[in-house]
Amino acid sequence: MTLHITNGDHAGDKLRTFVDGPVVVTADVLHEGPCPAVEGDEWHDARARFLAAAYGAPYEPTRGGLAAADAAMQDACTVSAKAAAGREDLVLWFEHDLFDQLLLIRILDLLSRRPPARVSLICIDRFPGVEPFIGLGQLTSEQLATLRGTATRVTAGHLRLAAETWAAFRSSDPRELLQVADQLSAAHVPVSEGGPALPFLGAALLRLLAEYPSAANGLSRTEELALRSLLDGPATAAALFNATQAREARPFMGDSTFFNMLERLAAARVPLVSIDAPREATDRGDGRITITGAGREVLAGEADHIRLNGIDCWRGGVHLRGADRSPWRWDSGDETLVS
Repeated sequence: MTLHITNGDHAGDKLRTFVDGPVVVTADVLHEGPCPAVEGDEWHDARARFLAAAYGAPYEPTRGGLAAADAAMQDACTVSAKAAAGREDLVLWFEHDLFDQLLLIRILDLLSRRPPARVSLICIDRFPGVEPFIGLGQLTSEQLATLRGTATRVTAGHLRLAAETWAAFRSSDPRELLQVADQLSAAHVPVSEGGPALPFLGAALLRLLAEYPSAANGLSRTEELALRSLLDGPATAAALFNATQAREARPFMGDSTFFNMLERLAAARVPLVSIDAPREATDRGDGRITITGAGREVLAGEADHIRLNGIDCWRGGVHLRGADRSPWRWDSGDETLVS
């Protein structure tokens, strides 16, 4: 029996219509919240507590779901140790964006400790006739099924790169991740010609680093995209989400994460946006978002978001915290971190 692992319920439900074997869905937003260098129960507890606080996910079921997904992979490893050579024990279905690439390196890191006899990877950044390509979840079951013959065998190179990157992502020193991103981004050649085993990982890591506060104005890349989209006038949260995602080379963020970001900007000491929720609103996407005068000053470089409002957030294993300064910022011109 082959186990299939993918990135969300939309893709998972469609895979179940044609694959032979169970499908496990993993969907943790690893680009948000603490990702400490701990394992097992400690890891599941840390992530479940964050997801409960940030997204209202019930703690116990969330922790249990995270643990169950890991247990399924471990079971696959145990079974494969007794399996005949050449059998596919595990197939990973992922895509090119930051959300998926972080999930992928975590899974490969877990597998590197006791790899199954055979692991295959399907990971794409485009699909014929689908423009723009966002991810596997937007494909039909029939379209997904055509990918079955495109899998790449996961090698020791995949596992080694994933383990090194996962360790750097969870380090408290972000320069370790920057070094990995720089090395991967410098290799603009196909895997067949000596390029990185995970060809989309370098760009994904650089996008993660752009979520550090900007050296120019203290805004993350997502915050800046949102504020710039408001310069021409107010918009609903849902419309603003769509507008900012259209400006992303590889959209990776869900609307709940985006709405959380807007609410933080509105609740800051010096708010950069205001949110007017109509009385008839049915969900968070209905709120009307307006940029404030302070938001305009920050965009113009006349003020700095961190100096105005401080920072308290996580990027992997790095806790960015300060009343009026950030320990690290992102210089987008040179694509490097500055302290």
